Amino acid sequence: MTTATEPRTDATREPGIRGLARRRPLTMFFVIAYAVTWLLWSPLILLGVPAFNPDTFAPTIWVLPGIAIGVTGTAFLMVGLIDGKPGIRRLASRLISFRHGIQWYLVAILLLPGTAVIVTLILGATDAGAAFALTSLVIYPASYAAHFIFGPLFEETGWRGFALPRMQNKYGPFRGTFYLSLLWATWHFSLYIPSWFGSGDIGQGMFGLGFFTLTVIGMTFIFTWLSNNTQASLALCILLHGSIDGSVTYFQRLAAGGTIAADTSAMLVGFGATIGYFVIATIVLLATRGRLSYPRYQREAEDLDLHPSRHHGERILAG
Repeated sequence: MTTATEPRTDATREPGIRGLARRRPLTMFFVIAYAVTWLLWSPLILLGVPAFNPDTFAPTIWVLPGIAIGVTGTAFLMVGLIDGKPGIRRLASRLISFRHGIQWYLVAILLLPGTAVIVTLILGATDAGAAFALTSLVIYPASYAAHFIFGPLFEETGWRGFALPRMQNKYGPFRGTFYLSLLWATWHFSLYIPSWFGSGDIGQGMFGLGFFTLTVIGMTFIFTWLSNNTQASLALCILLHGSIDGSVTYFQRLAAGGTIAADTSAMLVGFGATIGYFVIATIVLLATRGRLSYPRYQREAEDLDLHPSRHHGERILAG
């Protein structure tokens, strides 16, 4: 079976950037995404602009061009080069793919924040339960929205939109997801390293880098499982990404308002989240025998994502 990274017959000798995109789609995507993002972020890093607003706990607006152009822009550029208008239409259709079972909305919006709270309670921070109180939850929508236009809205088109289908097709669901998790984590490094190592403590910096990478590895397996069960819906992946980022802001705002202790907030976004993600990922891997529901995705949507021109003229809106 032809894989996403094998050269097509018509691309083997095709010169220029289009031929390169068809022969090496993943390499070209990651090189461009990294280069454009880091180039656009470099003035912020050199000027010492913080990645997050200390008052709102949301990303600063200056990081947005690097995400939107570097990741989403690169994804649409690549599908345009490889498959032209059919590829662009298919990728865009996945952004509005909402017709899926309610259980997947519960996974996307509630599973990970709820698990972080439960794990933190088990670890002994009893005030973490206040995050479930109705008086606290009234601020959750605003916390969710504060992050939404950053990572959730503009990263998923690249990671789960362009990269994941091709990485699963080439490496299989487990290795493809693991490799993607490392690449996704590394992409953040240029922006976060100044805060990790800003104190001059190398050990503390390495701990921050390593802990962040582990967290991303755990959550990436959950993203793949959700994507494979929803015909590669980017809409659902965006909601899941929003629940992760938004819950971080939510917990930090609860601490700032005195609802929970600062140490509890740190545990919620640290060990509580990371342990919770790995527990869920392990359960999913065991339940799917390591396949992360990839056979379902192969039946329902893989060919649409990898070869949209074959389905030109068909209605390809997932769901």
